[in-house]
This record gives sequence, C-alpha cells and structure tokens, in this order.
Amino acid sequence: MPDVENKVIVVTGASSGLGRALALEAGKGGARVALIARRKNILERVRKQIIDSGGEALVLPLDITNPTAVALAMAEIESRWNNIAILFNVAGVVEPIKRLVNIDNDEMMQSLMVNVYGVYIATREAVKMMQRRRSGGTIINISSGAAVRPYIGWTMYGSQKAAVDHFTWTVAEEVRKTAVRIAALSPGPFESPMQEMVRNTDKSEFPLKDKFVDLHRNKQLPTAEKIAAMVLDMALNKWPEQSGRFTIIRDPELRSNFNGYSVKL
Repeated sequence: MPDVENKVIVVTGASSGLGRALALEAGKGGARVALIARRKNILERVRKQIIDSGGEALVLPLDITNPTAVALAMAEIESRWNNIAILFNVAGVVEPIKRLVNIDNDEMMQSLMVNVYGVYIATREAVKMMQRRRSGGTIINISSGAAVRPYIGWTMYGSQKAAVDHFTWTVAEEVRKTAVRIAALSPGPFESPMQEMVRNTDKSEFPLKDKFVDLHRNKQLPTAEKIAAMVLDMALNKWPEQSGRFTIIRDPELRSNFNGYSVKL
C-alpha cells in the first residue's frame, strides 16, 4: 500500500463506486479523508469504516454543484487539517443514456452540472488553497474513454468528460510553475452502480449495451477496490510527471500494474 499516513485526501462522490473505494483505501493507510457526497447517512457509514481501519474521516454532505457549499467545505478541511495532498474528483453521473433527440433540457442541465460544473468548482477551490499555502498538491479528475471515442447514447457523458479533459489540460498550464499538479484519468470499465445502470439501459438508446452485459457475465470487470488501489498509488508515486495528461489505465505501459486486466470495447 502507498504511504498515505496523515495525508489529507479529499474525495467527491465518496458514497459509492470508485469514490467510496478510494476513500476506504486511503483510510486503510492512515490517511485523513474528507468525504463529499449528498447522502450523509451513507457517508457516516464510510466514515466508520475508515476510523475502524485506522484512518481519520470528515463527513461533508453537500451538493457538488453548489459553489458556496464547496467553498465552505474546503475552508473546513483547511481549518482542521491545514492543506490538501490529493483531491479526487470522482462525483459524476452517466445518465442520460439516450440519443440526443430523446434528451430533455432538465436531463442535459443536470448531467452538465454534476459532470462538468462540479469538477470546475472543486478544482478551483482546491487550487486556491494549494497556491495560497504554497505547499502544492495533486488533483485527479476521473474521466472516461468516452471522452475520446464516440458512443451512441453517451452524447452527454462523453462530451462532458471531454470538457473535463480539456479543462484539466488548461489548468495544468496555469499552475505549471507551481507545486500543484493536475491530471485526468480514465479507469476503464469496472464493476460499479454506474455499470449496473448501463446494463439496464434500453438497447435502442445505447447499442453497445450487450458488450457491457458480456463483460459482467464473463467476470471481466475489475472491482472498484482494485481500481482504487492502483489510482491511489499512481496519484502518490507517478503523477508529478503526468500533470496535464489524460491517462487511460488500459495503456500498455500501465497494464503490468493492473494485474492483467485490459478491457477493450
């Protein structure tokens, strides 16, 4: 396990999926983990698991699209723990999984707010803190292979992840002469509530559905826990030279760290 003892790690989307797995993985190593998501009761359960495993945890139930709430949360983290070592922007939604003509305005705006605006807000507040304290830090924005390849039905999801990638690239240039590092990471498909949602989608809206069903049926999907362990290690040990890059875990040079998992779509 990477050395995370006493490091302050902030995770958005910490109530489920990769966010929860990252929070628990960091907690096992003795990290101080700030848990951000909307559902307080679930965050409290994650907090208890972290404490039981030897870490510290702070529950911050909020809507990631609320800039005032995010700013107050970052201020609380700074007041308690001084600075952030790593921010993982994991919070996201895959819906709507529909062809463009079937997506209504509310669905468009809801996904845009979470997948793009929420990332922008959290990143901005973290960079402010890191630069003000001059101690640097790392920001990892969770992206997707859908950002660089079109999939019918993922009009919103793919284009929003592409926006996050370009945002990450640009912010990396802005902070290049500081100790702040930021990168985007596509973990590839893995078992999660989001994957279950994809498998339950209407095939007429998402023609690739059967491929995801087969990955699950054939047990080809890694667990969120396996992905979390690798992502945490990369953030701590391999990211200084990755700032501004978009990395896909399926890249050949990373497969040796992925215990043989390489999922092709």
